[in-house]
Amino acid sequence: MTKNAEHEHDPTKWRKFERVDISFDAGVEVLDSKGKKVGMLRQLGRGGFMMEPEKSYSKDGKTHKFVLYEPQEDIRATVNARVLYSDTRCVGLEFVDLDPDNAVELGIIIGKYYEAGK
Repeated sequence: MTKNAEHEHDPTKWRKFERVDISFDAGVEVLDSKGKKVGMLRQLGRGGFMMEPEKSYSKDGKTHKFVLYEPQEDIRATVNARVLYSDTRCVGLEFVDLDPDNAVELGIIIGKYYEAGK
């Protein structure tokens, strides 16, 4: 494999933002715009998130509105996101037009679980 090909297939080389793992036990839910649970948050970063979905999502370019709900801190961060990756076990999404107030809320969640992961 050439050096370029290795770089393209190594996720640590192409990720812009560090990700923080969120354990299932943390109970951080992903809700739709109506407040219905659509998945469990499994990873979070400044650029997006990964969830274990309750339904399938396709990489169709659509922007979805979600609320990331962290129950222990009672944080509800509203985000718009687009699917980058999807299979039966997980969906990876990137944030679209993240506003400053919700970015702060996400930063609190990232900080909490970053420290927990050490």
